[in-house]
Amino acid sequence: MQFATGYAVVPCGMPRGIDGLGADLFAQEVGYLREREPVYAQLLPLLHDQLAGDFGARLAAAWANREVYAAYERPLMLLAALRYDTLSDPDAHPLQAALAGNPPHLHAVSAAAVAAAVAPERMRFWQALRERVVQTNETTRAVTWLWPAALLAMAGERRAIALVDIGTSAGLNLTADGLPPLWQDAAGAAIAVAPRPELALRIGFDAAPLDVREPDAARWLRACVWPSDTPRLARLEQAIACFGATAARPDAPRLVACNLPEVPVQLDALPRESLILCMQSIVRDYLPAAEYKRYEAEMRALLLRRPALAALWAELEMDSERASSQENSATLRVRYAAEGGALRELILARTHPHPKRLFVEAAAVEVLQRDFAAT
Repeated sequence: MQFATGYAVVPCGMPRGIDGLGADLFAQEVGYLREREPVYAQLLPLLHDQLAGDFGARLAAAWANREVYAAYERPLMLLAALRYDTLSDPDAHPLQAALAGNPPHLHAVSAAAVAAAVAPERMRFWQALRERVVQTNETTRAVTWLWPAALLAMAGERRAIALVDIGTSAGLNLTADGLPPLWQDAAGAAIAVAPRPELALRIGFDAAPLDVREPDAARWLRACVWPSDTPRLARLEQAIACFGATAARPDAPRLVACNLPEVPVQLDALPRESLILCMQSIVRDYLPAAEYKRYEAEMRALLLRRPALAALWAELEMDSERASSQENSATLRVRYAAEGGALRELILARTHPHPKRLFVEAAAVEVLQRDFAAT
């Protein structure tokens, strides 16, 4: 479920199929991709031109039952499907130099190449459009659980943690404690993500979890990384290797196919002696508002029906209305039941949707650590 990329967020009114797709393609080209991924920005107008013909009719049929909740979803799905087909067929794909070259070659993008890349015989491309969702499993977002866990340890928390990743995709954030830390505060000082309490279990919930031990699933994750973003691709490869290395450990991650509103019921079955630490990152935009509202209410109820300080729900979600720039357009928030039964909600930091620099709210951090110091 995780969708890990940069984007311009534009309200899209929950269209279906290809309704309004032309405007979404334009918004992403102008609003974000032109400066950050030129080869993608060059592709989008050519894809737009194809909408008036057979490609548009086929795409409308492929997406007839797909509802859209974010304006960036369909443009980036098209681009990921093209890159996936390219990585699967690197020697013969018409956009090979543009989407699999290192670096990407802008000169390889042409109307003829795009027409060939979306032709009916490119069956792998069309199957991806029908069946997949964009899932990059961005491990910089693991700070959503790593940092709060370290804050609790520094406050004196000694209970083992039951780590839960909601919208886990391939579960790579569940083992991101094995990756090099890279987060800093606004002054450039390292954000401490260790020491941490012991992890008793690691479990991820997703509507369609990926198994990165399967080459095709790993290829799809690579396809969702932008062609020129080699540092991010390198971290993805590290994360895949790290996840695979945990298979024989007692706390090996377990991935469960589960729709979001069903997660709180699943959490009720977790051991009560552990501290449940739930994380979610950029999940809200991919669900109908009513479904997410129900899930959020049930998560709040879960926190309140367990003992005080027995569960912590940490989320990283977009908050563009409060943002002054892309750098602080996401909010890292925690919720938990405090002593006395009140639901506490704290914004610990503001950051980028691909977090590396955190603008820390020191007062909120102090409240969190003071509450958990007594446990």
